[in-house]
Order: sequence, then C-alpha cells, then structure tokens
Amino acid sequence: MKKITHALLCLVAFAAAGFAQVQTTLSAAIDSQTRTLPVASVSNILVGYGAAIDNEVVMVVGVNSTAKTITIAPRGAYGTFAAAHKSGTMVLTAPASAFIKFVPAGTCTAGQGLFYQSSILITTDSGNAGAQWVCSSVTGKIAPGFGNGTVPPMPTTAVASVAGQITPSGSLFHITGALGITGFLIPTGFDPTEGSTICVIPDGAFTTTTANNIAVASTAVVGKVLCWAFDPNTAKFYPYY
Repeated sequence: MKKITHALLCLVAFAAAGFAQVQTTLSAAIDSQTRTLPVASVSNILVGYGAAIDNEVVMVVGVNSTAKTITIAPRGAYGTFAAAHKSGTMVLTAPASAFIKFVPAGTCTAGQGLFYQSSILITTDSGNAGAQWVCSSVTGKIAPGFGNGTVPPMPTTAVASVAGQITPSGSLFHITGALGITGFLIPTGFDPTEGSTICVIPDGAFTTTTANNIAVASTAVVGKVLCWAFDPNTAKFYPYY
C-alpha cells in the first residue's frame, strides 16, 4: 500500500507556503469511479493538494475554475477505498503535508513542524481515514479535531462570546465572557451534512438565542460542560447538558 505522503509530497511545490485548508462541497453526487468532481467552489484549491471526502482521500491533479470541477488522480491508491458520495458532501482540501499516515501525538506549536502549512492534519490510514487533528493552544498538544471520534476530545483554542455568531475552534473548547451568542458559524473541517456534536466549557454565564442556527435558547452554567448536537436535516444546533 502506497503512503499518501510519498505520492503527494512530490507535488508539494505547487502548494504555496502559508496556504491552509480549503473547504467546499460536492455540487452533485459521484460514484466510486468518478475522477472529475463537481464542487461548489474551486477558489484557492491548488494542483498538488490532497482532499478528504468522507473517509476517502484523493489527490488533486487539475482545477477548472470555469466548470467548477477538480480532477483527481486514480482513486483507491492512497491508503483509502474509493466510494460513492452524495451531493453536498464536504470536500476538505489542504497542502500535501497535511495528510499523514500515522496518528499524531505529543506537543505542538501552531505554524511550526507538521502544522507549518496547515491548521488541520488529516489521517490517511484506512482504519482511521479522514480523522482530523489540530494543535491546541490550550494544552500545547495535538488534539482531535472535527470528525474524529477515535479518542476523547481535548480542549482547543478558547473562543470569546460575542453578541452575534461565534466560530467553534474544535469539538471541545472554552467560551469566555457572558454575551448573548446568536449562533455558530460553520468552521473549517466541520461537515454540515453529517450529525455532529460540539461541547464547550463555559468560563462565563453566556446566553444563546435562536436568532440563527441554535434551536433552543439556553444559559450557560460556569464550569459545567454544555453541548450542542447538530441536525443536518434542520441545519440547527440542539443544546443539552
């Protein structure tokens, strides 16, 4: 079995330093043989990038900005199995260096080492393909990101409450302050076509409203973990303690 790092790193020169993940979606369903993928946007996707679609990893070899398509290398060659994917499925692309064969662990610094070009690492091993990893500024260690249920969550970067929408930094993070949050912006790596959960540790008694995509208003209790389950059918977050 070929390692995706070997196949992708040969094209890493095409991926400019500093570029991070680009998230888009399939604009039509594809079968397990399709190599020209219709996507909602090709903005900032480069030849030589890898792409994670559900649990499948592929390599971008062509980008058509007019047709809004990306062409990928033969499928099933990078440690994952080719599969059909429905319209609207998340396509998470990133520089080649973001795709790793092993499960990462240990200390990290954002912008250095494995995280130099990418804010998220993606595992390509067939048993754990598509799992995301981030560098937690809270613990200084590599932590599981969205779509990664293989290990218990670890706190990622704290997010300040605002009188508006906030962007989650991971599947578990602190929220500071006590302002009224009106909803969650969908963060890079979070697949809105799948049910998923985010949990927070409140550092302040913030409130949430139903102005945007939170289904039920709530008031946080300081120090008591509050979670929201996302329902892709309603596109809303449902709170629970």
